[in-house]
Amino acid sequence: MSKSRSQSPSKGKESHETDNVLDIPWDAPPPYELHSSGSVLASTSRVNDHGGVDIEFSSLQPDEVNRLLPPDKAQEIEPSTSLPSAAPSGPCPALNVVIQVVGSRGDVQPFIALGVALQRYGHRVRLATHDTFTDFVRSSGLEFYPVGGDPEDLMAYMVKNPGLIPSMESLRGGDIGRKRVMIHDMLRGFWSSCVKPDLVSNRPFVADAIIANPPSFAHVHCAQALGIPLHMMFTMPWTATRSFPHPLANIQSQNMDPRASNYLSYGVVDLMTWQGLGDVINAWRVSDLHLDPLAAAVGPDIVGLMKYHTPIAGRQLWSPSQVTGERA
Repeated sequence: MSKSRSQSPSKGKESHETDNVLDIPWDAPPPYELHSSGSVLASTSRVNDHGGVDIEFSSLQPDEVNRLLPPDKAQEIEPSTSLPSAAPSGPCPALNVVIQVVGSRGDVQPFIALGVALQRYGHRVRLATHDTFTDFVRSSGLEFYPVGGDPEDLMAYMVKNPGLIPSMESLRGGDIGRKRVMIHDMLRGFWSSCVKPDLVSNRPFVADAIIANPPSFAHVHCAQALGIPLHMMFTMPWTATRSFPHPLANIQSQNMDPRASNYLSYGVVDLMTWQGLGDVINAWRVSDLHLDPLAAAVGPDIVGLMKYHTPIAGRQLWSPSQVTGERA
């Protein structure tokens, strides 16, 4: 592989006019190992042959690790059945809601049902996803906004690289550069879905709220730029919990509470994901959203940190009969 990793994104049907002036090393591979040390917590994370992450945790002070983690909501926080005192007594005003989804038809379908329900309450709903789902979305009566990206290409990439990190075959075949360019074009498409008119009727649109699945990546940054609420939803575990580790993590721990290791695995996977895409996201934040780039210490947990500044909610779209345990 050539030492020069910089290439200009290709201009195609699904490109959102990616600027050639962006100095992004499109073919740069993500890191394969991360290490941290300390008496309270030490960890080593390595990518395995299946693209997942092998994580080793160790601690000389396991009780201190548990103390530093957020409270166990299932055991320490009693659920409230009453509305807050500030809850509005009247109906919710009609809102412009954009739903941002990355994935297959099975990922898109639950959000169509949600969008149709929101329309019944008088809201204007726009579903932003891959171009191939245009007819599928519009046939349900929802407004559609194309963001580019090919779900078949994404699925093919995941088949060859089941986890986070590409194989040597993908490195040699140029899959990394193509995937990073695709992500960048989709980020631009998701931002356009928040602020641009409908492509059919030319009716103006500015989002009042965003609903998104986590792999769409743009959600929290768009919400920050517009100062609007964000609601994260997904059909698989992607939010830190003590009940089980991140789906892509294989954990080994020494002198650690297994539940604490489960919780911490989500942060490690987020960190490795940011290491692979952070430069692409930051370039887009600066060029399109006119926001400051995020530091390496901030980017992986931007959703958690933004909760202190922007209303962000989360919901898991699964039945308790399928997945049990607390949600934190």
